[in-house]
Amino acid sequence: MRLTQILLTVLLAIAGCKGDSGLGPKVDNPVAGPPPPRRIGTQSSQQTSQLANEERDATKRSKSNGIEFVGLAESDADLPKELEGNRVVATVNGAPIFEAEILERYAEGLAKMREQAPPDQYRKQIDQLIERDLRAHVERKLLSEATRKSLKKDQQTQLDNFVKKQLQEQLEEMKKAMGVTSTAELDRELQKKGTSLAMIEYQFRNRTLAQQFIAGKVKNNQKLSRQDLFAYYQKHLKDFEVKRRVKWQQILISRSDEVQARAKLRILSDGLQQKPPRDFGELAVNLSDGPTAENKGIYDWTNAGSLADEKLEALLFKLPIGEPSDLIESSRNFQMVRVLERQEAGHTPFDEVQDQIRNKLQDTDQQDEITKLIDELWATATIDSEYDIQGYEPPSS
Repeated sequence: MRLTQILLTVLLAIAGCKGDSGLGPKVDNPVAGPPPPRRIGTQSSQQTSQLANEERDATKRSKSNGIEFVGLAESDADLPKELEGNRVVATVNGAPIFEAEILERYAEGLAKMREQAPPDQYRKQIDQLIERDLRAHVERKLLSEATRKSLKKDQQTQLDNFVKKQLQEQLEEMKKAMGVTSTAELDRELQKKGTSLAMIEYQFRNRTLAQQFIAGKVKNNQKLSRQDLFAYYQKHLKDFEVKRRVKWQQILISRSDEVQARAKLRILSDGLQQKPPRDFGELAVNLSDGPTAENKGIYDWTNAGSLADEKLEALLFKLPIGEPSDLIESSRNFQMVRVLERQEAGHTPFDEVQDQIRNKLQDTDQQDEITKLIDELWATATIDSEYDIQGYEPPSS
């Protein structure tokens, strides 16, 4: 496999483990190298940067617990100064998408890659990641820009206050996670991870705007009767199959120390012969060396055919519920089991899953509405990028 493919695979694996943390690379010249050769649309990134410079003075800021928060602007041309110099990789109806926005989830992996890979290979990986993820960021930008255009001034103020409150809560959680107490300390820790407070705020604001647009436009108008739900249940009956299963307890005593094992067996025997006998779960906590000892030896539902020990499984499916088994001896351990519950094969009753079915059908209906909404925004958008955007064909000139 070529070096570029290997590096990309490693990078995606790192990002996948990290998840969408909201952290990203530094916004001041995060990567070096020439821009990619492809280009679509008519408006250039240089024009967008010029627009940002002309309108930046109109940016409105408010102080909130030491955070300089960028309020809802008429477009993303109003940007915090901390984002100046960050390379624009696309514009959506004139609003820029920055390289750092797309690369934020790969920040830590990119930092390691940059130390190991040649500059040209590193640049190739950057371009591949941008081109792979760009469409999703374009869609978010379409939604956030549509929100801005749809709000009146008083609505913008209300949403701005809501976003500030939500952001503050997230930043407080981040402080706890990073072990810091002040905003300045948080910003320093974020910069160590390749991002900044300004980028966190910028990303959070755009995500929230996109979510608000969907929430305001997409309504669940599907009225589902009990008959509708039951019809789905019958059609998808296989999805609600329940295998034969058992819930049980185990006391397992290792024979690695035979003397100690025999001592535990005497305590177990005495405890079960008491009148009334000692609680099986209590004995498991005190005596068992098994993996569920701390949880009173309880194993959750175990499906038929899932245990490697076929003799033990057969015992679990015939042992009277609530009665301890005889002592089971092997060269490695002693064990005793008790069945708590048992279910035969069948189907989960409709009454237990009808709410689950309703939610599934409503979610599907909403997702269809969201797809339709986004398709409409794509159809009327002016998009400019030096990258190919998956599934997007620019209008012919």
